[in-house]
Amino acid sequence: MYGKDGPYQKFAGKDVSRALALMSFDPADLENTDVSDLEETKIKVLNDWINTFETKKGYPVVGKLGKEDAE
Repeated sequence: MYGKDGPYQKFAGKDVSRALALMSFDPADLENTDVSDLEETKIKVLNDWINTFETKKGYPVVGKLGKEDAE
């Protein structure tokens, strides 16, 4: 799903928090890592995604992006 030609390949290997919060595949949202300007309702959407990935789907954490990695 996240590999080459997969439906979610644009999400692989980068911080796509903003895109998830906005439910967006827009390249501008995929490349923008800033979530500080999002409304509380969008932050809730992001937290729901985090809960889905960590709890409901049980996806393992395979890495973490630091600020310098996202730039």
